[in-house]
Amino acid sequence: MECGLVWYNRTQRAINAKWEFVHDLRDKVFIDVQLYKMMSNEYRFFPVTFKESLCREYKKNSFGMKDLVTRYSNANPCDLRKNVPLTINKWIPDSSTFPPHLPVGSYKMVIRFLFHNEFVLQTDFYGRIIDKPIDWKNLPSFLQPHQ
Repeated sequence: MECGLVWYNRTQRAINAKWEFVHDLRDKVFIDVQLYKMMSNEYRFFPVTFKESLCREYKKNSFGMKDLVTRYSNANPCDLRKNVPLTINKWIPDSSTFPPHLPVGSYKMVIRFLFHNEFVLQTDFYGRIIDKPIDWKNLPSFLQPHQ
């Protein structure tokens, strides 16, 4: 697997990734998601956690996952096969699909991918939720919410 940030334009970065599986996983992948919030200068457990079938969440379009995958990737979470190159190309997270009313602060989201109950991969995402200022339309474009 190879993953990194690339410049989308002068002010915005996007995520690029490419990978291949060495085993046929098909639709037997589960995700275990845990959220942590920065408190007292360290990430602490935050009561948002769940474990679910990746294919089932994809079909339900949870958090806009199906829209995201079909728009920015060639992956099909319900048919993951070995030796098939998969990519994510210039993905910019869309905050409109996030759960509403999350408290402001810095967060870490840990997503563990499991084949049945066997650990396969872990990704850690870091982000910050900020209050929308009264004059938010005057913010630089990279700080404005996506439309």
